[in-house]
Amino acid sequence: MKFITRVVPAVLAAFSLVQASVVVPRTDGGIFDEYLDALNKHNLTILADNYKRIAGTSSGKSIVDNINSGKEFTILAPKNKAFDSDDKKLDPRQLEYNTLFGNIDNNFKPDDHHNKRDGQQSRSTAPSTMTRSGAPNNKRSEYKQSPFQVQVIDRFRSFWKRWEEFDLILVDRPVGDVKVVDRFNFKNLVILIIDEVLALPPKISELLCLPLLKTAPKGLLRFGEALKKAGLQDLVDNKDAITIFAPVDECLDDIDKMSKDDLAWFLKNHFFFGKIVYSPLFPKIREAKAESGKELKFSYENDIHYVCCGESKAVVLRADVIPSNGVLHIIDRPLKCD
Repeated sequence: MKFITRVVPAVLAAFSLVQASVVVPRTDGGIFDEYLDALNKHNLTILADNYKRIAGTSSGKSIVDNINSGKEFTILAPKNKAFDSDDKKLDPRQLEYNTLFGNIDNNFKPDDHHNKRDGQQSRSTAPSTMTRSGAPNNKRSEYKQSPFQVQVIDRFRSFWKRWEEFDLILVDRPVGDVKVVDRFNFKNLVILIIDEVLALPPKISELLCLPLLKTAPKGLLRFGEALKKAGLQDLVDNKDAITIFAPVDECLDDIDKMSKDDLAWFLKNHFFFGKIVYSPLFPKIREAKAESGKELKFSYENDIHYVCCGESKAVVLRADVIPSNGVLHIIDRPLKCD
């Protein structure tokens, strides 16, 4: 009896230790645990719980490694009230998508694409740690295009001559913006607390069904239907590193008269692969060859972005809508390339 009373508790204690070693994720002595403490102290407890949940998994390893690396990152952190009461889980890819290389106060250098829209506003397309859906697993794609998905960050200057921590910062989404409501620094990390949870980028065909413009509440349906009719929908949805220009519906009245082949060639004037040309890059990347073989030229004049093809010169009504595989710009007329 004495043997049982001595041995059984010892066995149970040893079993508990084994269980604990399985449940508690190892962070290899980095700052990850301190980072979770910092999130909890700023009432970001749901986000902290999501990090804990994935920390010991294969999909969470790279996320923990990035936090522990000591490198500079800017992290978009949803506040507790941003989460749905019935679903408080984040996909590991959302955590990757919310982690941006570099420091926002240094314009995410050296990898971001950044421009000043006017004296008090700037836009950055900041690379995240999440790779695009169709990008290769290695560090570079076949086109030497960065494989990382971007977040579009708009910052509005509070003072004319300098950026301040309390500037208005918005994260652009296909529909609406997410607002940065607070921020704090933890070691080499800048934590931007946001008022909504950010979803992963959808496919282009899904984007075209959304109210991307206030004047187009049903989306850009005619362009989407034309891509499907011409057999190009799967191509633009799934091939990586696309830049695509989508005309608004009211300027596409004539496309119903085109044959399938003519429609396909016409639509191919509006996209190309291999270069993701975000709007801040228009002054640097002056031209590209469309999938049709026609030359597209980009310009930025008097705070307006343009794309030209032959005699067609279209105004970019909305720039930098982010799908899963590149960038989409909305234009006011089709590119006939005559």
